[in-house]
Amino acid sequence: MEDQWKNANEDLNQLIELGKGREGFEKYYAEDVVMQENETEPRIGKNTSRELCFGEETAKKHADLKLTIISTAYGDHLSIQEVMFDYTGDSGEHIHYPEVAVRHWQDGLVIREKFYYAS
Repeated sequence: MEDQWKNANEDLNQLIELGKGREGFEKYYAEDVVMQENETEPRIGKNTSRELCFGEETAKKHADLKLTIISTAYGDHLSIQEVMFDYTGDSGEHIHYPEVAVRHWQDGLVIREKFYYAS
């Protein structure tokens, strides 16, 4: 059962790529999850963190948003994902940018996640 959280991470990544990030969020994130973008103030709890999950705000503006997991690395109850965002910008230009998500796992749930990207 030690690697159960790794299987959960792989399932979560697959849901993200299928455009079902919200479903993965509801299934794999702790109620008291802490989520943070770069060095902004962390958001604590599932209710205040939902809008951060998987480009949801971007997807509302850009229907063609596609998230691709480029690579994943594992540590001690830690997963690191390199994610590529692709979509058409407001002026019709192709937007292609990477983001790194660092997830901390406990009891099969994400308890902390921080996103790193160029601003």
